[in-house]
Parts: sequence; structure tokens; C-alpha cells
Amino acid sequence: MKITNAIERLEALGGDKWAVYKMARQMMADGHDVIEMAIGEPDVPTPEYLIDAAMAALRSGRTGYASSAGENNLRHALAERYTRQADREILPEQVLCFPGTQTALYAVISAVAASGDEVVLGGPMYATYASVMASTGAKMVPVPLQAENGFRIQAADIEDRITPGTTLIFLNTPHNPTGAVLTEQDIADIGAVAASFGQIEGRDRTA
Repeated sequence: MKITNAIERLEALGGDKWAVYKMARQMMADGHDVIEMAIGEPDVPTPEYLIDAAMAALRSGRTGYASSAGENNLRHALAERYTRQADREILPEQVLCFPGTQTALYAVISAVAASGDEVVLGGPMYATYASVMASTGAKMVPVPLQAENGFRIQAADIEDRITPGTTLIFLNTPHNPTGAVLTEQDIADIGAVAASFGQIEGRDRTA
């Protein structure tokens, strides 16, 4: 049987973090007082109107496949919302819907970072970022987030880590797990760094 090198890229990522998660869940089931700081599962009940809407949709026969890009009414609504937010036209054709964050991250990173490319991102980071990037073959280049900067990633630190192999600057705001929120000036400064490296050795860069 032939096995691709994706297995080799992922073999060191293991399931240790999920073993800790399962242990914590078992401790909770056994009656221990555990403060869970893992997957971010909501600790409030699902609103009744959402439950009612889901049940109504099922009863009306909406149990088959939907468009893989997202239903048209949803994509139009999102396009209108982000058109207002960005103050420029966003078309429904530019909107894609995914079943979860990890799927969306994998699709985006796969589109802009190939095997061997470098992705600059802040650390600590959400646990699954490493596996998502490794699955594409991209290499993570962590930028340590410092308490004295409010755990906000700094443009100067990003600049120090950009190389000819960098294809992506990964920004997460509010940051997971620190909760730090980038300011408008932070984003402007990072954008200026990205623009300054817009062409390296004739290759388009992405930020």
C-alpha cells in the first residue's frame, strides 16, 4: 500500500492534546470541579429560536444536500453585510461557506501556501493550527507574543521573520488563546510590512 508524505508531516502532531481533553471530560463526568479551557464549546444553552428554526427546516423536508459553496440566500446576506462593513462591493460569488473553522483554514492556506512555503503566525496558538498547516506542507514560523505588548503580534517581530519563502502572515484577532485584539494601528503596521515585501525575487507574496 502506498502512503503519501502527508502521513510523515502529521505523525509528530499526535493526539496528546486530545488525550488531556478526554481526561478532563472524564474528570468532569466523575464529579470533579474542572475549569475547561480547551475547545471553546459554548457554556450557554442554544437559543430556543435557533432550535425551532432547525426543527422547522427538518420538518419541511430540508434534509438533503445543499450547495457546497453555501446557500444562495445566505451568501447574498453575507455579501451585503460585508459590503457595508468593508465599504466596497463584495459579491455573493466571492463568498464561500464551510462546515467549520478548520475546514475554512485548510482551504485558504492550501490556496496560498504550498509545500515548503513559510507561514508567519503568533505563538502560543490554537492547538489545531499546527496540524492544518502541516497537512498542506507549509512550515510554521512562530512569532512569540509578549505580555508587555498585550500579547498583540508586532509588525517589527513579523518583519524579522520574513524570508523569501514566506507566503502568508496569519493574523488571529481576537487571538486564540490569549484574547488579545489587534488595534487599527497594529493592522496598518503589519500591512505596511507585508507591502514592503510585496515582491521578493520576482515572486508574488500574500498577506
